[in-house]
Amino acid sequence: MPKATIQDIIVRKKKIPSPIVTEKEQFPPGGGSNLPPYERKYGEEETPPKRRLYVMAFIAVISFAFLLFALSMFFVSATITVYPKQKEILINKSVESSKSGGTGLAFDTVTLSAKESITAPLTGTKEIKKKATGIIIIYNAYSSKPQKLIKNTRFEATDGKIYRIDSSIIVPGESLVSGKTVPGSTETVVSADEAGEKYNIGKTDFTIPGFKGDARYSKFYARSKTDMEGGFIGTIYSLSDEDEASAKTTLRGRLSESLLNDARKNIPPDFILYEDAMFFDFSDIKTSGKEGEKTITVEETGKLYAVIIRRALLSKFIAESEISDLEGMPVSSPTLANLSLSIKNKELVDTSNINNLTFTIVGTTTIVWDFDKKSLVDNLLGKPRKNFHAILAGYPGIMRADLSLTPFWAQVLPKKLEEITVKTVVE
Repeated sequence: MPKATIQDIIVRKKKIPSPIVTEKEQFPPGGGSNLPPYERKYGEEETPPKRRLYVMAFIAVISFAFLLFALSMFFVSATITVYPKQKEILINKSVESSKSGGTGLAFDTVTLSAKESITAPLTGTKEIKKKATGIIIIYNAYSSKPQKLIKNTRFEATDGKIYRIDSSIIVPGESLVSGKTVPGSTETVVSADEAGEKYNIGKTDFTIPGFKGDARYSKFYARSKTDMEGGFIGTIYSLSDEDEASAKTTLRGRLSESLLNDARKNIPPDFILYEDAMFFDFSDIKTSGKEGEKTITVEETGKLYAVIIRRALLSKFIAESEISDLEGMPVSSPTLANLSLSIKNKELVDTSNINNLTFTIVGTTTIVWDFDKKSLVDNLLGKPRKNFHAILAGYPGIMRADLSLTPFWAQVLPKKLEEITVKTVVE
């Protein structure tokens, strides 16, 4: 019997063709995909074609740029850099001036004062004679009429020492107070008849020797209000001539510096003060301290008389003197400090009555033509950029100007004052 052959039986499945799907069917307008999941490629389940993405991105960028452009037009700002007309002037001129402004260049004055003190050594000695002094009360029990006592009237103490009044006085007459007669009285200073410590006494009673033999002698009298003191004869330490000179030099140096600093701080900003337009005046020194000590306080007072000129007037005076074609244009000068101003015959000026002076002005300064900044801004508000130079032509004091707008593509200037900045450049 023949052998049977066993073979694998392979059953072939009938191939079913895939349906043809168009791009529109595959990617419908609402997004997503119509392909069955087993025929979609990885990563493209919900993704539109690349060209659609590009179109959408382009539209977004354009929209954003347009939005920025539109918003920027609401935030326009402008900066105007102005270069005014200017001219350098070399001047050497004398001018008669008055405080009233009636002639030449008007000026004003400022007076300042200061006080300084230092402690100085007492290296010198001197012989002194001092009289004792004190206060007495003089009584008039003689009559109701006042009594005049002349300068140097003598008053005798109970111990016989004589003291005198330093000036004439009037002693009031007696009066009735509550039915009782009360002597008139007055106080005055008396000085010992002679120098020396023996006249330093305590409180006591006094008579008037000049009234002896007169009814007034017993009715006019005096009593001490204070002790008599200060009488001295001898050698004491003193301020030597060298120490006094040194103290004066130190004090006047300090006073000058202090007064000058005060002047610079207190001069109004629209005025200018020149170094040679100042006068210093110093008082005599005063000393204070106790006798017998080795040091003394030296004090001095100083005054400064400053002649000041309004900057606008000085600028105008220089411009009108040196510029022929000024034509009444307003000007200023930021470099007036470069000039020197001196006063003729300064040593002869009476500082208590400064009314007329002769100035000599020397140096180089820059005259700058002024322009009305507010008017310029008002005329530029909301104007087209192209009109900028035409508007500038109405300001002859401006040599040239630059305009900068933010954003740079803006073609119209802002409509608000605070959005326009004007910078002035003096070259």
